[in-house]
Amino acid sequence: MADQSALLCYPRMSLYDASLSWELLRTQSLSEMGSSIDLASLQAPYYPLARQRAGSDELMSLRLKIVGIAEEFGFPSAVSSKFLVDFDRAVGPEIHAQMAIMPSDASSIDVWNFINTAVVPDVVLWRYGRFNVQNKKWNISEDRLFDMTRTTMGRLWWRVHLLGPELASQLGEDEVVNLLEKPRIGGYPLLSRAMGERLIAFASESNTGRRMELFRDATKRLVRKMAVQSVFVMTPVEINEFVTSLFLESAEALGIPPLTTPPNPLK
Repeated sequence: MADQSALLCYPRMSLYDASLSWELLRTQSLSEMGSSIDLASLQAPYYPLARQRAGSDELMSLRLKIVGIAEEFGFPSAVSSKFLVDFDRAVGPEIHAQMAIMPSDASSIDVWNFINTAVVPDVVLWRYGRFNVQNKKWNISEDRLFDMTRTTMGRLWWRVHLLGPELASQLGEDEVVNLLEKPRIGGYPLLSRAMGERLIAFASESNTGRRMELFRDATKRLVRKMAVQSVFVMTPVEINEFVTSLFLESAEALGIPPLTTPPNPLK
């Protein structure tokens, strides 16, 4: 974890301003977007009490890092979904390390509105946009721009922050969504990491091809038990034992052969 005194606050952009900007951006080519970005003269508000602020140098460095990784996976050309998913896994840890952003600042959708809209709009559209040749306009789901749980760059930062870079790269997209879009699970790193680690270990040791089915069942059991049992008072060891029991129950219910010895990543 970075020194709190060295963490930065980033510029913000309101939903209204971001929406207006995207009306224009959707009519441009990726090359036009890239050439029109001017982070040196861009004016944007920050959190009013922010001490350490990310300036144009930090913003341009972030853009160059993200674009450089995107180019390794085919940007700006159209590529298969596999390349796009691999891009997510590669760029997430770099965004997390490069930004050095305060978590409280990263909790603001206005920050990610700014990053998506002013810093890397071309990469955002390459990742999730589809160009409509008839009306010469990009189509992109608004949740990839303005929704806190699905915003293009913000979700990658939070994925690494909550799960850690190694686990985040091992879990599939649906598995991460299943974890992090449930606030009581995803918002508690000890629990979300235990669930992810157990899934990886259990699927590997039991050699099951029903990994996602197992994960969904274990997650449902967790949600039900959290209604009457608090995980927030458990020690890390107790959380791991609790999560292991969930996976064993799920495996038995689904007819998946259990492990001889339940995996324990703490050892």
